[in-house]
Amino acid sequence: MPRPPSRRAPTTALYAFSADPITYGHIDVVERVSRTFDRVIVGIGRNPAKKYLFSEDARVALARQTLGHLSNVTVLAFRGMVVDVALEQGACVIVKGVRNAADFDYEQVHHLVGVSQRVGIDTHVLFARPSLAHVSSSVAKAIQAEHGFIHDYVPPAVKAALEEVLSGQLIVGVTGEPGAGKSLLCEQLVAAGRREGLAVHDVDLDGIAHAVLSGEDTPLCAETRAALIDRFGRQVEGSGGVDRRRLAACAFGDPGAVRDLNRIMMPAVMVGLRKALYGLRGLVLLNSALLAEEGLLPLCNNRVILVGVHPDDRGARLAARGWDAAEVRARLAAQWRAEDKARAVEEAIARTRFGRLWHWDGSAEPALERASTLLGAILAETHATLERAPHAA
Repeated sequence: MPRPPSRRAPTTALYAFSADPITYGHIDVVERVSRTFDRVIVGIGRNPAKKYLFSEDARVALARQTLGHLSNVTVLAFRGMVVDVALEQGACVIVKGVRNAADFDYEQVHHLVGVSQRVGIDTHVLFARPSLAHVSSSVAKAIQAEHGFIHDYVPPAVKAALEEVLSGQLIVGVTGEPGAGKSLLCEQLVAAGRREGLAVHDVDLDGIAHAVLSGEDTPLCAETRAALIDRFGRQVEGSGGVDRRRLAACAFGDPGAVRDLNRIMMPAVMVGLRKALYGLRGLVLLNSALLAEEGLLPLCNNRVILVGVHPDDRGARLAARGWDAAEVRARLAAQWRAEDKARAVEEAIARTRFGRLWHWDGSAEPALERASTLLGAILAETHATLERAPHAA
């Protein structure tokens, strides 16, 4: 009789790095290793000669949060030699992620040091995907220090942590349909923060877009206005720039035209946003009706206040702006409904396992106490530690 096949012993690999902080490059390596080995130990190391941005506990917590979707991965902190940890944890292989020749030379030395300890543990090298070869912890930190966008480098939980530690910022999106009361809520939150000694800033993407259209004197803004005139015609020209209302009349009501409008505007608006964020400390409200529609949820780490409004109140507010019925219909058609915005936020939270959606009734009577309660909930639920001052602006 043929003998039954012998049962293969489970295999364990160790992937050790400092995770200060963990990036999409690290996560990709762990995901690839987890498909090859039965068990993966992610070791978060501590080098006494190195100065870390995040504490050991924070580095471990972020790694566990971002690797939580991998059931065969365990994250732990360690001190000492990597080969000792591998031996102790029953790992047969130490995995090294390599992005370039410098990484290879560095890891080769560490491999030879491990061999010198005579514990019989080999090293496997995984080369970085070309799309992630430029991603590193140090690059992500350098970009954040200049208020650049890092959502392609690190997951939302890590991005939020870097913004808080490096920039002193907690970024929360504010969105809703036209006439919902987004700007009024931001004003109330700014006032509530001032009363409590916390700086709260209203960064209005619509205001940034208005500056681009109204003649901000940079080559990029001039090119943007020229592109809009080329796409929508001379009728959108106004004194000193592009007339917003004429532009809206040409674009809204035609989904293709709206897409063109947003595509042309986005580079200049994003530069304006980075400039607006520079130097701000405290709670930053990213006020935009199009956070969900334009894929901007990563900018606020899926932390969003959705302002809802009764249709009657919305209609009255839009009429007060001088919009006629046709204009109101076109504007509403160009945006998602509140429930669609909420669904997009919830899906982003589920996909990334990070974020929070708060609902705000824009039809209720404005009250500073309500805004203070919401502000307190945001700070409590995000566990943010922000600077406070007696006279925060």
